[in-house]
Amino acid sequence: MALEYYMPRADLRDYVRAYYYFSTDNPTIQPLCAEMGNIRVVLGGGGFLHMPNGDKQKIISAFLIGPTMGAYCMEAEAGTRVFGIGVRPKGWMTLCGVSAEEATDRVIDLTSFAGGMARSSIEEMRNARSLSELAFAADRFFAQILMKQGARRTAPYPEALGRWLLDPNDLGLDSLLSTMDVSRRQTDRIAKLYFGASPKYLQRKYRALRAADRIRAGETDWLAAAGDGYYDQSHFIKEFRTFIGVTPRQLMGNQAQLITEIQSQRSEALSLPLASF
Repeated sequence: MALEYYMPRADLRDYVRAYYYFSTDNPTIQPLCAEMGNIRVVLGGGGFLHMPNGDKQKIISAFLIGPTMGAYCMEAEAGTRVFGIGVRPKGWMTLCGVSAEEATDRVIDLTSFAGGMARSSIEEMRNARSLSELAFAADRFFAQILMKQGARRTAPYPEALGRWLLDPNDLGLDSLLSTMDVSRRQTDRIAKLYFGASPKYLQRKYRALRAADRIRAGETDWLAAAGDGYYDQSHFIKEFRTFIGVTPRQLMGNQAQLITEIQSQRSEALSLPLASF
C-alpha cells in the first residue's frame, strides 16, 4: 500500500488543499477518520466505501465524497489505484456548487455536477503517466470551473469559525458567536454550508482529530492526548472511535495502517496535521 501527495497550483490552494495518489497491490480493508470532502478518480481496481451512516457504496469511476461526520471504512480490491483531491471548506460552493451539508456522508457522481468538463478531465487523468501529469489535469479542471463560475456570490467564508474549530483550548460557543458578528442561527447555517454540520458537532470532530495528532506526535498519556472536553477516559475512547475509527491504543499500535500513513505523508509533504483545513 502506497500514498503520495502533490500540491495544486498556487492560485487554486484557497479551494483545493492537496492532490494524492493511493495504490494497493493486495486487497485491503482500512478505517478512515472523519475528514473534509474529497473528489476521487479511480484509475484501476475498485471496491466499496462503508459510510458513517451505515450505507455501503460501490466505488464508482469518479466521485465526490462529502465531508464525513464520523469514521468510515474503505474496502479496496487488489490493484486499486485512486487519484484524490482534498477540497477545502471554502471550495465547496465555488467548485462543487453544493452545500457541504447536502453532500455530508454522501458519494456523488462527479459528472452529475460538472458534466462534459468532468468527463474530459477524467479521461485526461486516466491517460496520465505520473502524479505530476495527474495534478496538471486536475489544475486545468478546477481552473476551468473557477472561470465558468465567475463572480457567483456565496455567503462569506467564516474565517472565525475555522479558527475556533482548530483552537486547542476548546473554546465555548459564546466565544465563537462573539467573533462571528451574526446570530447563532446564522452561524449554524454558515457552518453547515461550508463544513457540513453545526459548530458543536464539528467541535467534537476536530477535538478527536487533534487527539489523534497528539498521539502521532508521541503522546501516550490519555489525559494529555485528549486535551480538554472529555468527561473521563471512557468518554474519550468512545468519541475517538466515532471520529477516528479505532481506539487510541489501536492507533498507537499501528492497527490503522492507512490513517498512520496519511498522518505521516501529510506531515512530511504538506506540513499539515489531521486537524486542519
